[in-house]
Amino acid sequence: MKEKTIGYQNGITALFFLTWGFMFIDRLAISFIFPVIVPELGLTNGQVGTVNMSFTIMWGISAIVICAIADKVGHLKTWLIVSGVLTAIFSGCCALANSYTALLLLRALVGIAEGPFSTFIMAALGKSVNGNRLGVSVGIVNAGVSVIAATLGPVLLTQLITITSWQTAFLVAAAPGLILILCVAFFMHPIPDEKKEDVATEEAKSKGMFAELWGYKNFRVCFFLAMSHMSGYYIIQIYASLYWTEIAKISVQTAGWLISAAGLFGIFWAVFLPKLSDNFGRRSILAISYIVALLVPVAMWLIPGAKISMALYVLFSAIPGAIGIFWINLIPMESLPPYLTSTGISIPMSMGEFIGGALITTIAGFVADALGLNNMMVLAACGYAISFVLALLIMECAPRVLEKRKAKQE
Repeated sequence: MKEKTIGYQNGITALFFLTWGFMFIDRLAISFIFPVIVPELGLTNGQVGTVNMSFTIMWGISAIVICAIADKVGHLKTWLIVSGVLTAIFSGCCALANSYTALLLLRALVGIAEGPFSTFIMAALGKSVNGNRLGVSVGIVNAGVSVIAATLGPVLLTQLITITSWQTAFLVAAAPGLILILCVAFFMHPIPDEKKEDVATEEAKSKGMFAELWGYKNFRVCFFLAMSHMSGYYIIQIYASLYWTEIAKISVQTAGWLISAAGLFGIFWAVFLPKLSDNFGRRSILAISYIVALLVPVAMWLIPGAKISMALYVLFSAIPGAIGIFWINLIPMESLPPYLTSTGISIPMSMGEFIGGALITTIAGFVADALGLNNMMVLAACGYAISFVLALLIMECAPRVLEKRKAKQE
């Protein structure tokens, strides 16, 4: 492998920041466009939920199955490029949807393609930068979601559908991701294959991988935390545009600006909260963050469409997106041995997609049909409340905090 110069490490981090941000637009694009698609295709809130469910179920299955195959086969860079190219292509093909069934199937294809992408890009990042700067690099790449997908995406797409069509919006959303993943193919150095058997202990080889993972308390907590976290997060993310246009009676364009404003604060939270957790611990910052995030669905439920609901949404709705990196990356990387980290990340993440992203958001859609969009926020609030309780069960793993504790004991 070529030398990891500082210039290369900075360059690949910046390129992954852009790539991950625009790839995540492919995931969120449909939620920004739903206010236009729903009346044109005659969708119900329940069907909106099942369209999302088709994506998330396929995303979760794909993440586990394809990552497991990739671990055995090797060639990480190739898997990353193929996953990214197919994600962009299938996302653009959503412009061809002319019915509920077509949209359902196309979003399922996007889910299959994108499922392993986040694992691949973070694994590639880990192989491309030095270990002493991995934390900050992961934070920067993850912030791409807040800067690009959550801030630029809503404004770009909601303004675009007013001057063209929702079909064009899908095509425009997919194009940058395709260009960037081709840049990754050209710029990123080859990554040598590493067999897990070379680093696993004999005891570990004799056990099933999931059985060994289940022996780590933080893995068990993250397994359940993923489900509750994703439930609250995706209900708000997927239905935000519909909520603000139907309940608050604001225009699609104004809703886009509101969601983008929340994304701007997400940039701050994405950097600030992980930094705080370095100093004060993953457990405490995670728990406090869920308390603050809980204010958003509670306000949207109790005082629907009120200005204070909008203010709380703008200020705090992006917090779960910022702290997801705790249980997705930081806690597993700090709590598990290296040969279990990849699987220890993909399993909770996929379960979060199955239960939180697919099942609960679909149920929320039918709740909205029966009781109103504001009442679905009860489910989101429950998700964050359960996440708060689970966060308290985390065994502290932040290196700096553990070092301070050890120094005090000595």
